[in-house]
Amino acid sequence: MSQPITTSVTMDAESFQKFRSFDLFHHQKRWQRPLLFAAILLGSSGICLSQVGVREGASLLAMVALGLPAVYFYTFFRDLRTTIQKLGLPRPFYRLRLDDAGLSVWMAGEQDKPQPSHQYPWQDLHVAYRTPDAVYLYVQQTQAYLVNGEERDAVWDCLKTHLPASRLRDLR
Repeated sequence: MSQPITTSVTMDAESFQKFRSFDLFHHQKRWQRPLLFAAILLGSSGICLSQVGVREGASLLAMVALGLPAVYFYTFFRDLRTTIQKLGLPRPFYRLRLDDAGLSVWMAGEQDKPQPSHQYPWQDLHVAYRTPDAVYLYVQQTQAYLVNGEERDAVWDCLKTHLPASRLRDLR
């Protein structure tokens, strides 16, 4: 890489919501359990309905099958709105630098310091995703940094030169 890429990331409510939704539903695939739960209970309620007069409780089972996943998703989005309000968005979150050594991160309030808050060599990056709006850099399964500015194309090109294709996911 001839020139390091440096970008300051300011998070607003929309980008934070998109990231949290992406993380939970795409990266962690946490939509699967509520869907499986609903399918099992709906199947059970179908069996109960076929036994009308013999087995009771089909309507209760159907309500639980649809109600619990609905509560799960409602709670997620309600908590997300609360978190956004508490964070006081928009505000600066961190500054990132990508160079031949890897990813360096300066957290908000420490962006003027000469040494980064965190450093990750290229081989330690877990996975990177490219969406139409952002690049998500997962340094661990549960920790990621977001690039949502104009530099995201340059960041993605940089990632393509330093990470194996198996750790790059282009979702555009």
